[in-house]
Amino acid sequence: MIKLEIFTHPFADYKNLNLPWDYHCLYILENGKQVYIGETKDIARRNKEHLAPYDLCGKFTFDRIHVITGEDFEETPAKHYEDLLIRLMHADGKFEVINRKMGDWTHYKRKNDFELSFDRLWPELEKKGLVNEKHFYSVLNKGMYKYCPDMMRLTEKQQAALKSIINAINSKETFPTNEKFRSRPILIRGDAGCGKTAVAVSLFYYLKTHTEYRKLKTGLVYANPSTRKEIKKVFSGTPELNKEDVISPVEATKRRYDILICDEAQRLRRNKNIGYYLRAFEEGNKRLSLDNSHDELDWLLAASDRLILFYDGKQIVSPSDIPENSFEKRVYDRFRGIRPIDLDEQMRIRAGAEYTPYVYDVLFQNTDRSKNFENYDFRLFTDFAEMRKVLCEKEEKYRLCRICSGGYGWKWVSKTNPETPDIVIDDCGVKWNRQSGGWLENDKAKGEMGSIYSLAGLDLNYTAVVFGPELYFDAQENKIMVDRKNYYDKKIKRGVSDGELRTFILNSYAVLMTRGIRGTYVYVCDKNLRRYLEKFIPTA
Repeated sequence: MIKLEIFTHPFADYKNLNLPWDYHCLYILENGKQVYIGETKDIARRNKEHLAPYDLCGKFTFDRIHVITGEDFEETPAKHYEDLLIRLMHADGKFEVINRKMGDWTHYKRKNDFELSFDRLWPELEKKGLVNEKHFYSVLNKGMYKYCPDMMRLTEKQQAALKSIINAINSKETFPTNEKFRSRPILIRGDAGCGKTAVAVSLFYYLKTHTEYRKLKTGLVYANPSTRKEIKKVFSGTPELNKEDVISPVEATKRRYDILICDEAQRLRRNKNIGYYLRAFEEGNKRLSLDNSHDELDWLLAASDRLILFYDGKQIVSPSDIPENSFEKRVYDRFRGIRPIDLDEQMRIRAGAEYTPYVYDVLFQNTDRSKNFENYDFRLFTDFAEMRKVLCEKEEKYRLCRICSGGYGWKWVSKTNPETPDIVIDDCGVKWNRQSGGWLENDKAKGEMGSIYSLAGLDLNYTAVVFGPELYFDAQENKIMVDRKNYYDKKIKRGVSDGELRTFILNSYAVLMTRGIRGTYVYVCDKNLRRYLEKFIPTA
């Protein structure tokens, strides 16, 4: 077993720092406000260098040095730890991390052994007051860790997509093909979990920090309030970025933009079943001198000189979402084409790139072959209480584990009767989520049932998806069907056909089944539907 120890010593007295081992080490310089993280084999020499006026650390007064080392510690894992701690301590937020770059991205044979030692090291850092969070998994779940652009590492495919977008902006690829048309949008397609948000945020950061583009008026658009709130928080803690640049579609109508980037473009809305949003929708059209037959895609096209759209048409879950055929037809017809870019690498789900298409094929009955996914916990439960128990165990270890349902198969009775559960399954009572924005961050809401409104666009570690009574399997028709009487979301079902409603609901379930990074659990209320899904999902 690899064992590491932390030695704390006054920084100015570095000459008298005596370590029991003459091996590689990781170190943290700290003064109560700032930290610097590094790795070295010669700690005395390295700290003498940090005291020099030309060194970055020379601009700060550090009180203490915390040296992490052990007789089994080696140079390569030390570089790995340096990278991890820079990102984790930045996201943890207790100190300002002054490092201007991350450590080296390393691969080595005994990586699993050293990662286990890091698991044991983090609680020791918390005991010494160097971090806020007791569990580093909690930090891994933070948007600041996942999406902070100056700390984020893109894969080769993500970097290639980013480079293609920038090249398209620089070149004449987006120029109109005819004087009657405007500039062609850049359309980036990709399945859930392929890293579209990471590329979108990195693109915005590049444009705001690059000399050639920083003076341009650029906005990052999110229709989903939950995702918008999370990215705003990331921008608030990132130098050179401003949370005010993360905007809703209606905010985009208030000024002219040189460049608009719209992530999750499938969530852009049209004037159908939009409820209380109608007034703001009408005002948005009025500002752009458009009538109410126009939609949020029209707004972004009208409000920007260049438009970059990140899009997944399979995640359309509501009548208010612009239909895929309308979305793509208008972009092609009005602008004579797009500049297409594809993202096909699975970044979120450990099951790999085949998992998301498989989920859609199963739910829309386009396959009769089952698949197994290594390194992914994919299970169908027949006991609801047991599924909740297993999920609670995962929540204790990893955090961000939630139960949810893709359809409103139960009335929201707790809205007026707070003590009454909305959902009762196998004698277990559950309430619907009582908030949308920030629901995942509320520890008191862990036992609630999430919906597509609270989870779309967000990551979980483990997701428990409950197929409610609004869905059933018709054995005679050999088809998954919708029971309208058992579906209570009027905003979705009003004015749509049975076929459209079925598509919206199945898409909602597919979206939730592609939220889980480490695993997805499934419980099904209808017995016939459960038998159908048993052919494709391993039974717990």
